[in-house]
Amino acid sequence: MPTYPGLSQSQQQQLPELIRATALPAMFSDSTHQLWDCETLNDPLIVKICKQESITHSVFWQAMDSLFGVNLPAQLGGFATVYKKISAFSPLVIPQYIASASVSDTEQAFIATKKLPGSLPTPATINPAVVTSMAKHIASLHQQSITRWGQIEQPQFAPEQWPQRLRYSLRILADQHGGIPATVLAEAINSVEFCGAKEFAPIMPDLRWDQFLLLNGKLSALVDLDAFVFAPRELELVLLEFLLDKQQAQTFTQTYQQRLAIPDLSAVRKPYRLLLFLMNVLAEKNHECWMQAPSRF
Repeated sequence: MPTYPGLSQSQQQQLPELIRATALPAMFSDSTHQLWDCETLNDPLIVKICKQESITHSVFWQAMDSLFGVNLPAQLGGFATVYKKISAFSPLVIPQYIASASVSDTEQAFIATKKLPGSLPTPATINPAVVTSMAKHIASLHQQSITRWGQIEQPQFAPEQWPQRLRYSLRILADQHGGIPATVLAEAINSVEFCGAKEFAPIMPDLRWDQFLLLNGKLSALVDLDAFVFAPRELELVLLEFLLDKQQAQTFTQTYQQRLAIPDLSAVRKPYRLLLFLMNVLAEKNHECWMQAPSRF
């Protein structure tokens, strides 16, 4: 009988009998997970296995730890709560959670979800209707504001800790990067005083189009929930400025503002952009191009 690649015997027992597992190609050269498309005696599954060594050396996940206290391999076993929570918040379909486990001395961290129909968005398929669907999704999540931030399962930090941990993370990430001019870092650090927040919403610091699925020309599902945290919604809006062109941003704004006003990002844009650059969220290597990108909101 075929076995699920990379899973222990006890982990195998949490899943339906396997017929065939096909490795899916990595989206990026520094991908920290191996995805398997699994045909089973029941429903088809997507099984994601955390590559512990890759996560340990990932700048993104190091930043998620230093800022948000997130350690994905250690927390993945509790992701049933995450899937339930985001399913309640978002108008998009969220994959059915099947099983997961945190890393141990003898087992890799993994998560298995029911495979959903659909295809990844491409530049040619991101039309106004797709942008509108994303805006409804983001606005719905941003409406779920609370007064603590950090891990999506149980936010552990008080509001006054946000600027403190943001400064700390900017400094250690910039030091690790080694290529950020002192003046750029100083300007961002000095602007952190304007980043204070009293409310925090579910956001994805790694938000990208390839985390969604399209079905019948419409945005249908969100399939990657790994990096959800509670944080200021302004951080995700700053990231969206890199995902949307001018027209798409106008479409997004029209829909988003039916539920929430777009906040003024001018005071927080510099530190949040530098943070996202140092987290390597979209793999940009030129900090000048990144910091000088057009403002969309």
